[in-house]
Amino acid sequence: MTDKIDEIKGKLKKLLSLWIEPEKVDQLEIEAKIDEKGVLIEVNGPQEVLSLIIGKGGQTVNAVRTILKSVGGSIGAAISLKVQTRTV
Repeated sequence: MTDKIDEIKGKLKKLLSLWIEPEKVDQLEIEAKIDEKGVLIEVNGPQEVLSLIIGKGGQTVNAVRTILKSVGGSIGAAISLKVQTRTV
């Protein structure tokens, strides 16, 4: 399952790179946790980068969640996404 999680994280980074500059995507910390509900992907980073991921009214992040659910369906895992700023 670790290989699948690395694959999911790589696909998420590639997806984010489609509309965010690669330098900004590199500022993000993407972590994955497995629990009884499935896979939880946590994206942490600076506020200005996360605001690009969330989008206006949360529309962009909801689209990313939909894509991740589709990816999860192809590998047989429920994937959820959590976006939060770094705590200092």
